[in-house]
Amino acid sequence: MTTSVQKQPILIVGGFGSNPLLYEPLRAHLHTISGQPVFITPINRLDWAQVVVFDSYAGLLEKLDRAVNQTLAATGSDKVILVAHSAGGVLARIFLGDKPYRRRAYYGYQRISMLVTLGTPQRAIRDGRIGGLSQIRWADQNYPGAYWPDVRYVSVIGRSIFGDPDGPPPERGAYQSYRLLSGEGAQWGDGVVPLDYGLLPGSLHLIIPGLRHDPRPDRLWYGSSPAIVAVWWQAAIAFAAAPPLVISYNQEETQVKPSGYVAQRS
Repeated sequence: MTTSVQKQPILIVGGFGSNPLLYEPLRAHLHTISGQPVFITPINRLDWAQVVVFDSYAGLLEKLDRAVNQTLAATGSDKVILVAHSAGGVLARIFLGDKPYRRRAYYGYQRISMLVTLGTPQRAIRDGRIGGLSQIRWADQNYPGAYWPDVRYVSVIGRSIFGDPDGPPPERGAYQSYRLLSGEGAQWGDGVVPLDYGLLPGSLHLIIPGLRHDPRPDRLWYGSSPAIVAVWWQAAIAFAAAPPLVISYNQEETQVKPSGYVAQRS
């Protein structure tokens, strides 16, 4: 990296079915904590609806590509940090790649210094349109683990709901979602993504008790407050400043980062 990550702009990538306005509180908190310019990728509900129709992230990748280029042009930086929520993290992993997805590759790894995923399903046991399973599988099969040596990967997942088919609605919903992704519903996760499936192998692993998946005002989630954002952001910045380990992930030699554990709430 030619520029410290503490001086680089941050671009938020929203999750499935979201609108940019939903992430304005996260943008504000992240700007306050980091002191860095923070932008939101202009992907809206209609864009996500097209994914359901065409089972493709092609249109979203075009928007993310433009947003990254605009962020670089607006700030004069040489790299961007991506903070991606839920399916936005799957989109980001595809964007980083050099293999054609629907006839085009974006080589995002050349413009991205760090990818922080918040409640992103990093893998799935089956393909399908439901929940973007096909895209999750594509990303995992083509770019397994912390794939790019010059990109720092950070995986953040909440531990708040144990899936139970006979429990109250949040636990029943979590059971079905966990089972869809992993085949097992009775486990811990953030209410949508089970713990193990939210942690990308080779990335820095941050498990934060009490955090739920969706950005709602009546519950704690990854961007609820400056205090919560500070937990994972400060860990990510410290991680980016540390020298990487070298293991094999991408081709013959790739830098892979050690896993860690952060728990701020009981």
